[in-house]
Amino acid sequence: MEKKGNYISRVLKTIVSFTISYAFVVIMYVLISEIGVFDPIDNQKAIQLLNICFVIAAFHFIIGFWNIQSGILMVSLYFGVVVVVVGVMGGVVYDFLDMNAAFLVCLTIMLLIVFTATFLLAYYEDCKKVWEINEIIKKNKKI
Repeated sequence: MEKKGNYISRVLKTIVSFTISYAFVVIMYVLISEIGVFDPIDNQKAIQLLNICFVIAAFHFIIGFWNIQSGILMVSLYFGVVVVVVGVMGGVVYDFLDMNAAFLVCLTIMLLIVFTATFLLAYYEDCKKVWEINEIIKKNKKI
């Protein structure tokens, strides 16, 4: 029963992460499109962004089952997934990535802000528990 509860908890955290990231992506996209760097958002673009967020959440869900001991490695891996999925889906699948400097700078800033906000809101408690457990282990090794 413990595994089923853990699985349900992971699914719920993935849903929370997905919804938070999509909300932040749309907000950031609209703000950046207002300054003229991104094309204005329409229904098609909203669905494309939704799909990208969903694929990222699915990969994050799978990675959540890996036993990653390092917090830095975990955050790097999660962010790497974001960059790769946005690059592949935005550049190849949907073909909306523009390769000019202003676009890439705004996209990078957007990815960093959305990732940080999503990670802090959706995974902060998990990270906090991992760090607390690691501190307990370190203290026990010293004894």
